[in-house]
Amino acid sequence: MRRRDFLKISVAGAAGTSLLAAPRYLRAQGPIKIGMPAALSGSYAQYGIQAKRAADLFSKDIKAKGILGRPVEFIFEDTAGDPAAAVRKAQKLVEKDGVKFLTGVALSSEALAVSAKCPEWKVLFMSTINGAGALTAKSFHRYFFRVNTSGPMGARAISLYLAESPMKRFFALGSDYAWGRDSAASFTQQITAAKKDIVGSDYPPVGTKDFASYIAKIRQSRAEGVYLALPGQDATIYMKQAHQFGLNREVKPIMEILELENMKAVGDAMVGAIGSSRYPFTVDTPKNKEFVKRFHELHGMYPDMFDGETYEGLEWLAQVIAKAGTDDVEKVIEAWEDSTYEGLEGPFLMRKCDHQAVQPGFAVECVKDPKYPHPIPKILATYPGDKVTPKCRTEEFS
Repeated sequence: MRRRDFLKISVAGAAGTSLLAAPRYLRAQGPIKIGMPAALSGSYAQYGIQAKRAADLFSKDIKAKGILGRPVEFIFEDTAGDPAAAVRKAQKLVEKDGVKFLTGVALSSEALAVSAKCPEWKVLFMSTINGAGALTAKSFHRYFFRVNTSGPMGARAISLYLAESPMKRFFALGSDYAWGRDSAASFTQQITAAKKDIVGSDYPPVGTKDFASYIAKIRQSRAEGVYLALPGQDATIYMKQAHQFGLNREVKPIMEILELENMKAVGDAMVGAIGSSRYPFTVDTPKNKEFVKRFHELHGMYPDMFDGETYEGLEWLAQVIAKAGTDDVEKVIEAWEDSTYEGLEGPFLMRKCDHQAVQPGFAVECVKDPKYPHPIPKILATYPGDKVTPKCRTEEFS
């Protein structure tokens, strides 16, 4: 059996209980389908796998009641992180499988390509991972909603934290695609506004395996900190090589997304790195503590950033569909605009003007804690949503 078919059957099976419990007239409508064209293989599979883990837990949590009494069916397609494949797989989900809602897209380059087709397909695309500021700025349209923190929002959170730091000289290293360049540009703008200096910048290609030349350039710049917007395995490889070259002792690693997956892969060599976190599983709210417990019971691990953000997105989407009283996309859009939601980290607001979710921002540090088998994100500072969300349809801050 193909992996895609197995995933489809297993998730649909998990939803079967709600199908039996639903009234006959709702059962006749069939399941509410959510398509996930996700990177389940390749260098960025950690993101697609996180999206699937969140969907698995959401399926378990909601199976007794479904949405509007109807079962929820997730249909997965593996994009391997390729934008062209993402569009093809998304189109298949829409036209063949009858999906009205898309999510789980990993890379911002994929998201920009898929999002551009959604007005034509008349389907709703919910981002729970994608950081490119353009998605809610120059490339915005009414069929796109971003539940997650964007790259500029992450850069804003860590810039606010660094504004109080004695460090004054920074190098920006962003992966050469939409998210990496957006984040590096946003960090540069914000850190210079704090009267600190960017002493160099560079943009390694996605999938870089040897960072030696970049490490040498960072060292020669005499920067005190290096801002890193590198996805998935790229971040893991960079951190390991920077440690081997002794750079981490000289130049503080500052990551736009300080990911648990990287902490587990790099280990002690990552301790001391700081950055922003879109969702730190260590956040101290009752709702999050219960989520972490359920997640750990199901998966035997602690949730990473996109586990948390994808779960939040699915729960919020379910609430909005229930509020609309239908899965009609146009009515769901209207119901979601200017709606509020109690997230794992605190209150969220979906702005009508650009469909960006306003939410808390976090600066965190990678630390060792004897209660956990690997390093974890320790929260250094929390910022309210209005401090870390850009002005409407821009990547600019007040």
